[in-house]
Amino acid sequence: MRITNRMMVNNMLLGLNRNTQRLNDIYMQMNTLKKIQKPSDDPIIAGRALKFRTNVAELKQYQDNVKQARSWMETTEQALKNIRSVLDSMRDRCVQAASDTLTTEEREKVVQELRQLKNQLILEGNVNYAGRYVFTGFKTDTKLIYDAKDYSRTFQFDLNYSKKDIESLKLSEVEFTRIRLPYGRIDAGTTVQIEDGGVLTTLTVVEKDSTDLPTSLTAQDGPYDLPHAGTVYVLRDSGEIIFNPVDLSDSLSSIQISFQKTDFIEGDLRPEHYFECTDVTDPANLVVYIPSSDEMRYEVSTNSKITVNTLGNSILTPELMQDIDELIRYVDNYGKRMEEIEAGLRPKTDEISLGKLFDSMIGKLDKHMAVLSTQHADLGSRMIRLEFIENRLSSDEVNFTELMSANEDAELEEVYTQFSIQQSVYMSSLMATARIIQPTLVDFIQ
Repeated sequence: MRITNRMMVNNMLLGLNRNTQRLNDIYMQMNTLKKIQKPSDDPIIAGRALKFRTNVAELKQYQDNVKQARSWMETTEQALKNIRSVLDSMRDRCVQAASDTLTTEEREKVVQELRQLKNQLILEGNVNYAGRYVFTGFKTDTKLIYDAKDYSRTFQFDLNYSKKDIESLKLSEVEFTRIRLPYGRIDAGTTVQIEDGGVLTTLTVVEKDSTDLPTSLTAQDGPYDLPHAGTVYVLRDSGEIIFNPVDLSDSLSSIQISFQKTDFIEGDLRPEHYFECTDVTDPANLVVYIPSSDEMRYEVSTNSKITVNTLGNSILTPELMQDIDELIRYVDNYGKRMEEIEAGLRPKTDEISLGKLFDSMIGKLDKHMAVLSTQHADLGSRMIRLEFIENRLSSDEVNFTELMSANEDAELEEVYTQFSIQQSVYMSSLMATARIIQPTLVDFIQ
């Protein structure tokens, strides 16, 4: 086979280009410290790189979610601790005031402290994280409790009660049976119906205030006296419904109470978070609310979510707020009540024992703190689980980062060795080429 100069030149250029390309490839590895520069260099490495990078990106997002979840939970936990401290302080004050050694004036000072502690409960109930209220489910732009007066809206409540909601109490010498509504200062026009044996009966409503006087000392028509059969007393200021036990038979299935409220003041619970109710301010545009049962769930791992919020309607319950308000109301009105008894406007049976009221409040607070402890324990268990998830995500990030590095990153020592070898090869090819193309036509003529 005849080898021409043209063929030799082409072969030399091809060899030089190949050596130059190899040298450039190794140089790019040294420059970027990556094994490949484009997918076509090695499709297998490129495919693995995409998978590993996706995994690492997902882990970083999950870690961000965990940080957000932990911050939300820590804010909630601190609020629960503060609420517990407030309730403990209330209990201590009640223990102190239950002693018969305290005077009425000293108990009034205790009530002033209870009023301030209730204000602190309001602040804790309205605690927010990054501008979002933590105890209100998805309604994060609405406070849990009113912290100012609001007469701008009227709500309609249609509440169902059972026999377990009925309380039989004794105030001084007066025994009465009641259901306590979640609010005081309700509007006029309450209706009360009882369902017994499938028959719905509407009871006659007589509206009073808890501080009303009887028409006479012997009339027995005071707000806590026994109403006639088929009649209930609705005490609008305290939100109490006083029943005649005759109307509450053993076969009673439900009690349906409908009322409206417009007068919301500081410390009242916002109804949209607690009850099925209707905003009837504009009869042409009724707004129906369902009580909050929302779970804010953050995705913290593949196919794994965790609930980060705690609902305030299971912590600061209507019963808790009403118990506090009731005690404050009795003590505030005690002086006036005693003056009315001394003036002969009230029977002596209306005299109440403040010590017994405070003593009764101790047991009520214990029950509320037991509910709070349950919610706190539930939050704590979720925080422990979140901590385990966070540790696993950190471990997974290290593992996947190492796998990604092993797949993509070039070994600098190995690349440097290959570069030196390839550089020697390239220099050798240049020297060989220079020797081969050195003879010219003049050389042959000579």
